[in-house]
Amino acid sequence: MATEPQSPIDDALLGKFLAGEASAAEAERVRRWLTNPANQREYDRFVRIWTAAAQLTQPEPVNTEAAWQRVRTHMHQPASPVAQTARRPLPQPVRQTSWRSYGRVAAMLALAVLAGVSVWRYTRPNPADQPAALLSVATTSAARQFTLPDGSTVWLNRNSRLTYPATFADSSRTISLTGEAFFDVTHDPAHPFRVRAGNAVVRVLGTSFNVRSLGDSVQVAVRTGRVQLSAPRQAIVLTPNQQATYQRAADTIRRPVPLDANRLAYQTGRLSFVNTSLAEVVRLLHDVYGTDIRLDTPALNNCRLTADFNRESADAVLAVVAETLSLTVRRDGDARVLSGAGCGQ
Repeated sequence: MATEPQSPIDDALLGKFLAGEASAAEAERVRRWLTNPANQREYDRFVRIWTAAAQLTQPEPVNTEAAWQRVRTHMHQPASPVAQTARRPLPQPVRQTSWRSYGRVAAMLALAVLAGVSVWRYTRPNPADQPAALLSVATTSAARQFTLPDGSTVWLNRNSRLTYPATFADSSRTISLTGEAFFDVTHDPAHPFRVRAGNAVVRVLGTSFNVRSLGDSVQVAVRTGRVQLSAPRQAIVLTPNQQATYQRAADTIRRPVPLDANRLAYQTGRLSFVNTSLAEVVRLLHDVYGTDIRLDTPALNNCRLTADFNRESADAVLAVVAETLSLTVRRDGDARVLSGAGCGQ
């Protein structure tokens, strides 16, 4: 049969009970309180401290400072285990006049000690309340894939940083991003997954999506599931194959548009161009590969490319572009330069 919860008993009442000065009603209240095993353990610790105080055998005079020092020494030692699991008989109120006089002094000492124990017990740091240690992953010239504590997978793009706790809290999973990352989040409705990117917050339950936080904007692209993009004054929900951009300067979220799959090329390795201008191709290749690519003449901006690539190097892609559009590729230091007659209007 489960023990019914009992109302709290303060240290002053326990002191009166042990000194034999509790009323019948107070003594009965203590006895009911002791039916709870946890309360019994707390009571046993109180009794041990009380016993330490009672070792002062001379009632007059009482050296309270010496008693305090002795009891405090016991307090900082590990608590002795209870020898017997069976509950010992409760002490009976003591009625002798000489003990009552001394009992008041001992009770005062014990209560002072218990007050210190109570303050220490309730103010000491609780490991469960301490924030988890923060971990940080940063990339430079290459993307990196890794797994978060909840099993979610992250592809962190070049020149990006992700900060996250070593252990997620009970109520949520929150991380911070600078740069770009693709997330494949483990589904857990009880613990929403949040990505903080500047002033924007991306919230999901379990889905795959991309966040790009660079300069003055945060762009979110959703592959599967539903994602909420929140800003200080606005929030929208994105569904599969949608993307939206938050502009910090205006503090607004632009209307969602269809997902550009090429934006995820650093994670998927796939690029697809359909009648795409060469200027746009060069811009995207620079974002994906981090390579400095230039056009020798503005006339090349009008060239159009239709081609697909799958996990090919920047040089291999440029070779196909040059051959398709009858151009040449040359190096200029670390840059690649595309040259040719141009494609007209």
